[in-house]
Amino acid sequence: MMMRKAGLTLGIALTLGLGLGSAGLAAAPQNGDPAPAFTLKTLDGQTLTRDSLKGKVVVIDFWATWCGPCIKALPEIKELRQKNAGQPLVVVSVSVDEQRAPVEEFVRKNGMDWPQVWDNQGQLAGKVFQVASLPSYVVIDAQGRIAYRQKGWAPMSSAALLSQAVSRALDTVCKPSATADKPC
Repeated sequence: MMMRKAGLTLGIALTLGLGLGSAGLAAAPQNGDPAPAFTLKTLDGQTLTRDSLKGKVVVIDFWATWCGPCIKALPEIKELRQKNAGQPLVVVSVSVDEQRAPVEEFVRKNGMDWPQVWDNQGQLAGKVFQVASLPSYVVIDAQGRIAYRQKGWAPMSSAALLSQAVSRALDTVCKPSATADKPC
């Protein structure tokens, strides 16, 4: 089992990372760049696009069921959502597992009740966002720009950095009230 995971990890790393230096491929989107266009089909059949999420802050969480740091980071993602309940924040978790069934089971067992995407071909992770390690996070602000990228996970510091990035991105949301910080 461990050998399979190691091989799978290497395969994903190669799939996600091989094209990074190839001629003709765009560089990975960086902070301040417009988020690349994407269309996601969630496990429950919904379609999410970059444009349908505009006006909201989006955290894309790239993970896998076999990724130990991803599993350790899961409570922090749940806490981030709870802390920002009522805010225009959408968390979308994107699994790069080879098989769909383990993803569905893990999501169900762990109460992951936000949009879940299965990206077994690495389309979003590898080609669109050029993610090279797991977990990785991309925060998109309300104007559809990359506000923050984070790769890897470290206890406490990763959650704090991601939370700060989300708070800054939430400040970009247009608020209809005349007394709002950022009026429409």
